[in-house]
Amino acid sequence: MNEQQFADIAAGCDRLLRAPGTGLARLAIPALHFLNEHPSVLAQYASLHTERLDGRFTDIPRAVIRAARGLARSRSAPRVDAHHQAPIDVVIVSHLLKPDQLQQDDDFYFGALQSRLRDQGVTSLLVWISHLPIGQSAETPQPLPSSRMILPQSLSLAAEVNIWRQCTSEWRALRRAAARARTPADSKLAMLASRQALSASAVVNLRMHAAVAALCQAVNPKIVITTYEGGGTERLVWHAARTAKRRPLCVGYQHAIVLERAHAIRRSIAAPGVDCDPDVILTLGEIPHAALAASAGLQSVRLIEYGSHRRATLPELPQPHNRPRHCLVLPDASDQECAILFYFALDCARHNPDLSFALRPHPMVDIRSLLRRHPVLQKLPANVSLSLDKPLEQELAQARYCLYRGSSAAMYAVRAGIKPYYCARPGELPFDCLCELSDWRETVTSPADLADRMRLSDPLTDSEAARRAMSIYDRYVTPVRPAALSELLAMVTQ
Repeated sequence: MNEQQFADIAAGCDRLLRAPGTGLARLAIPALHFLNEHPSVLAQYASLHTERLDGRFTDIPRAVIRAARGLARSRSAPRVDAHHQAPIDVVIVSHLLKPDQLQQDDDFYFGALQSRLRDQGVTSLLVWISHLPIGQSAETPQPLPSSRMILPQSLSLAAEVNIWRQCTSEWRALRRAAARARTPADSKLAMLASRQALSASAVVNLRMHAAVAALCQAVNPKIVITTYEGGGTERLVWHAARTAKRRPLCVGYQHAIVLERAHAIRRSIAAPGVDCDPDVILTLGEIPHAALAASAGLQSVRLIEYGSHRRATLPELPQPHNRPRHCLVLPDASDQECAILFYFALDCARHNPDLSFALRPHPMVDIRSLLRRHPVLQKLPANVSLSLDKPLEQELAQARYCLYRGSSAAMYAVRAGIKPYYCARPGELPFDCLCELSDWRETVTSPADLADRMRLSDPLTDSEAARRAMSIYDRYVTPVRPAALSELLAMVTQ
């Protein structure tokens, strides 16, 4: 995909979302929320560049089967628990990606936010949207505390029938939009969206919307906060929250790095009749705050610099040139990205025994599943290790280099003085999460290229460039600002 195609798809998605008559089912379609240039995002639009994109009528039988399963599960659909009927000040909607999150004191995305709220005398409920297989999230080793819950993954019979009706209606509406589109590109995009209207993702999003709406109507929160990357799930959370008797303050937390071409996070949808945009965005730090503040599409949204609980205070570290010739490999949570970077590093390690590598999966990756899919990781060369348990700070203290693509962990490596190497692939839009760095990071295209550049950099360490890079990412991710939370709470007490 080239730059012009990227811009055209972004504009086409927004036209469909902002069209008259847009409803919840269209909002629930993942492809219409064009996030950024990450390959896993762009992959769903690959079919737009083929000669012809027909509607697949096989999607209808599959959708019927999914609907039947949903109807069958509806018999045992849980309702909002009795202890979730009382008013609650803040509802925090997070994501459950691994079962062990249920046993942790701090949430993966929001850290100790509940404790911080409690210290200010504010009641809260942490609600997880489960991304685990149906039924797995219910297998908790012990009951959850009353301040936490998992959203149900099935609804009542009437609600399931209503979701099916919305999806099929939207499927027809988008096919009509494809037929009357002004350009072949817009027609293909509408046809792609029509197929996704019947997808499992759209159905799951609509189930989530119904569950959040029921919860907010029961607890009537003052604030509803969820993650913010620009996706449809977030918009549906805020729309659902606004069905409560009292209109809550809807807040998004920009918890991840903003890529250079990030689109959806930089604008409000402003769809007619669909109130789904945030009132407030909490930002990671000074630099992303300024980037979002400069976005014309967010002029009506209040920004508050909040920070991140993941921003640890680094211990006194040895100078990089005094560390071993050790490279930390930092993929994001995508399995494809794990494979690209890990196999790249393995190839380099086999031909360069004087270099060592630590393969560090993203913390939200299921390790057993990763090893099952990539058995080569079960028997590694002597100069390669799989980093599973070490704290990131400990890994950073032992590394001189890092190999990365889109993972925000690379920012923390730069803060530790580590030299970053971005792995580029031919024909790919770059999605370098360290794009602000002009003279410290390097781009590599092959394992041999990586080894050569590491050798060249060793005797020529540019300490000033390293310090400039560290300064940038000190300002990109800042520690949590307690005053930011006070500022947010003041907005609902004025």
